[in-house]
Amino acid sequence: MGATGSKLEKALGDQFPEGERYFGLENFGNTCYCNSVLQISSQKKKTGVIAPKRFVQRLKKQNEIFRSYMHQDAHEFLNFLLNELVDILEKEAHATKSDAESSSPPEKISNGPKIGQTNGAQKEPLVTWVHKNFQGLLTNETRCLRCETVTARDETFLDLSLDIEQNSSITSCLKNFSSTETLNAEDKFFCDKCCSLQEAQKRMKIKKPPHILVIHLKRFKYIEQLGRYKKLLYRVVFPLELKLSNTMEDADSEYSLFAVVVHVGSGPNHGHYVSLVKSHNHWLFFDDENVEMIDESVVQTFFGSAQEYSSNTDHGYILFYESIGTGNKS
Repeated sequence: MGATGSKLEKALGDQFPEGERYFGLENFGNTCYCNSVLQISSQKKKTGVIAPKRFVQRLKKQNEIFRSYMHQDAHEFLNFLLNELVDILEKEAHATKSDAESSSPPEKISNGPKIGQTNGAQKEPLVTWVHKNFQGLLTNETRCLRCETVTARDETFLDLSLDIEQNSSITSCLKNFSSTETLNAEDKFFCDKCCSLQEAQKRMKIKKPPHILVIHLKRFKYIEQLGRYKKLLYRVVFPLELKLSNTMEDADSEYSLFAVVVHVGSGPNHGHYVSLVKSHNHWLFFDDENVEMIDESVVQTFFGSAQEYSSNTDHGYILFYESIGTGNKS
């Protein structure tokens, strides 16, 4: 990326942020799904190309799904990466704690050495930087239509997968995600208070929004008539500023878009991934080894197609929003 790197440095000029590094990532045979998610560098130079060969080797060793040279899913890789990071951080924390406990002498009390946690006692879950940044809380509410009792069950999430429709927006997709569903006929809900199956209303709400909201657009849908997955080329508008109003927080949570993983191609089993990243008010376009600065208005070209059949196959697939203002209550 010598020429491209020089072009980017020239475009940024004196505005090149102090300490920032913009590097392209080499493709090792269909590893764009990985490159589009991982645009990280700690090099001394400002621009250039790095080859994450050891990372890709480790990835293939850890998970057989990524061992082939077939087209992989960037969202699947992101989920694996975040969960693997949590496992590694938890193991390191427990190892550090064990070393500290073994190296320090036991505290003396009247009846002998002080014993830590008793067997069977529940340990406090470890909160890693992955949890602090990406983890949110959903609540699944089910209201019995006979006795009006509401049963709520909380569950954590690292990203939200949203169903999409033609000519829609992220806001409408989020509303559909939290819409009320009636459980009847064969889907009746067993109410503990009524001690029987009853008709009920069910809905999912965001109880606690994360600091970084990752939204995965479900662009690949299984079509029974075709017997295979099809890519939905729908136009889905994702705003630069997003408000989450349907939460259980006191105020709306406000977010700012800072990255987009884009799927390029007409089908789920082939294509390419690129990414858009906002850094110091500049939008950058990452396509494996190539990095260039783009205008903010270009982001809109990745919303999707207004018509079902279109030559435009570049679509926003994974969106990264960061919490801003008073809406962030971590």
